[in-house]
Amino acid sequence: MCLNDLSNLKIREKLAKENAESSKTEKRRLRKIFKELSSRCMLPNSGIDKEQFLRLTSLPGLLGEQVFAALDEDDDKVLDVKEFINGIVNLYKGDLETISETIFRIFDFNKNGYIASQDVLYILKYLPKECSKCRKSLRVNWNYQEKVAEFFSQRDFVRAEEFEDILKDCLEIPELVLQSVFNSLPLVFDQAMLPQRLITYSSDSVEFEGSLSFNERTYKFLLKNQSLYYFQKENSEVPAGIILVMDLFVEKKDSLCFQLKNSRFNYEFFTQDEVETDKWIKKIKEANKYKEIQDDYKLEHVLGEGAYGKVMLGENLYTGKKVAVKIISKEPLDKRSETRLWREISILGMCKHPNLLELEEVYETATKLYIVTKYVSGGSLFQYLKENNFKVSESFSKKIILDIATALGFLHSFGIIHRDIKLENVLVEIKHNKVKAKIIDFGLSCILGPSQNSFEQVGTLKYASPELISRIPYRESVDVWGLGVIAYILLAGRMPFYGKTDQEIATRILKKPIEFEGEKWNHVSEGAKHILKMLLTRRPAQRMKLNELLSEPWLTDLKESDPTGLPTSSISPNPFLGK
Repeated sequence: MCLNDLSNLKIREKLAKENAESSKTEKRRLRKIFKELSSRCMLPNSGIDKEQFLRLTSLPGLLGEQVFAALDEDDDKVLDVKEFINGIVNLYKGDLETISETIFRIFDFNKNGYIASQDVLYILKYLPKECSKCRKSLRVNWNYQEKVAEFFSQRDFVRAEEFEDILKDCLEIPELVLQSVFNSLPLVFDQAMLPQRLITYSSDSVEFEGSLSFNERTYKFLLKNQSLYYFQKENSEVPAGIILVMDLFVEKKDSLCFQLKNSRFNYEFFTQDEVETDKWIKKIKEANKYKEIQDDYKLEHVLGEGAYGKVMLGENLYTGKKVAVKIISKEPLDKRSETRLWREISILGMCKHPNLLELEEVYETATKLYIVTKYVSGGSLFQYLKENNFKVSESFSKKIILDIATALGFLHSFGIIHRDIKLENVLVEIKHNKVKAKIIDFGLSCILGPSQNSFEQVGTLKYASPELISRIPYRESVDVWGLGVIAYILLAGRMPFYGKTDQEIATRILKKPIEFEGEKWNHVSEGAKHILKMLLTRRPAQRMKLNELLSEPWLTDLKESDPTGLPTSSISPNPFLGK
């Protein structure tokens, strides 16, 4: 059952009137869910933070960010109990006026009371292609650009007070967004809001019940919808509480006890005998579709080590395909590092492009994360240049620059700013005498909606742009500058800005002009020099845009099959290393 009837805005008024009497019961159920999620956030005051909300849902990228922002009415980055309950109730059963306000807030990135066509197009880019519950396609038979143009009807923007009236005549876009939100929310929400109407989404859903001791009391437990509902009495219909198992991990503590845990806390449950303990563990693993990485991959040898773990070469047990497995220990991660890690996983999962590292699968335990990616045998661009004494041909440089620029253009179309473009974060793959560059490491990336900016000072100083150093609001321009630094190194064999101290490096980035003096530059074409000047222009507004770069004759005359500049020496494999 996909909730298509609830996303049909023509019948929202009827549903809202029919369900008005049941709202108290639904709110009690949602309050129990809120209590469970709030306890995991460990905030000074009761509430659900954005990180926990995004983990709870399967809403990708900006769509997830904006749904959270739409529910967070006071914009304090935390959902209190009122915002959570009212927000979920309005999504499922609000009337047309209420639901149109929610959808408008999803589109309104800056919360300034009006939206433009670009805001809507950004959200549509993130809509999932299939329902996460029933796996049915969510594709539409109309063109996004045309439908958005029809919605705005030659207006530059639409104000909040106009939105509902316009929405009544053009329902397809808001209905699609609403359907995508419903289909990405956990089943436990559907059960709370539609208990009589909820049916099984798939034949492999798991239900199991029995008595367990929990918090020094015995309850009847029901495992359903990746949640444990517990009841004070055997014949009770209203649960005393709910524990979401979807992002917890089950482990056997001893013959009469099992735990549900993550890296921060755990729940303990006591059984009557070991047979019962093992059965509960088995059923919870089935409900979560839990698998060990050893079920699918053989881990071979260490390729490298980073700050939070190591990278190992792996082999798919069924296909024989080689992979790189980044193993990260959760224990040393603070909340900020964990947020960045999950953002990186989210971006890798969303963005599929020949010049981006390909995510295969993610495995998780209570203490470790295993990120399985395609194995790229060429190592980093830094290693490649080091092994070749930082001397490569202009043809080789051109291909690397083209690949990075193409990948960045793809990322930027989703509002993703990498913010750490450097030699170490580019892999070089060489096959059949052809070279291909792939961008990696999205741990410092951010996702911005139209007209949004970032102020964070992140990245690597030698590649940092003037606006980032000067704390000026920025967007894609910082990645373009980073590409310019890489281009300079490829063509000149050295950094454009260097110094003995961080202050000296920063000063040269802000003030030192780009010069082409010395014998090395006699062998660099004028087209390449022109591009370097434009990429390393200090004022972001005057800096070359990626679409302009990709139209430059210096790049457009590149032949895909041109192998010029590739050395014959092999390169030690060392993919996807952390900083």
